[in-house]
Amino acid sequence: MPETQNTQPTDTKPETAETKVRRALKEHPGTTAAKLASAAGVGRSTATKILSRWASDGLVTRTDGKDQSVPVTWTMCGEQNDAIAEVTATGEDVPTAAERGKDTPAEDAATDASKKERLPKGALYELVRGFLQEHPGEEFGPAKIGTELVRSSGAVNNALEKLVKNGLATKTCEAPKRFTSS
Repeated sequence: MPETQNTQPTDTKPETAETKVRRALKEHPGTTAAKLASAAGVGRSTATKILSRWASDGLVTRTDGKDQSVPVTWTMCGEQNDAIAEVTATGEDVPTAAERGKDTPAEDAATDASKKERLPKGALYELVRGFLQEHPGEEFGPAKIGTELVRSSGAVNNALEKLVKNGLATKTCEAPKRFTSS
């Protein structure tokens, strides 16, 4: 029997997770991260990290549910659709805020946090403190802040407890845990 040859082009790059999530978001706006992950064929945590990074860069809108029973949904910002599509079509990562000319420390910290596996010592503490300062008078739990910063809720809780100990945050509720800036 003759041997069959692979007729797949050798110069075709595999689709990136970002490309898959962008396409799923375009086809299913206002959808949860879990449904987008399923539609894109990527893991839920991968989709959530991508969406959170895009949200911090202003490329997508995150809509929180009114309570715990209503899930968070994601929608692509109108003009940003083309920017994401153009970049992900080439197989590249979506540019960060700094690469697009946004150079505020909060934007840079959020972008850096989503790209690095491990933060340097004390960096998460500063990210959490910055997050609370950006939302004065609002109360947040460790899970919500962890989602926003794309970090472990347990590590965020430790940073929050340290902020309380140092007088830079206030614990407003013990169960469920809620914190606000001081």
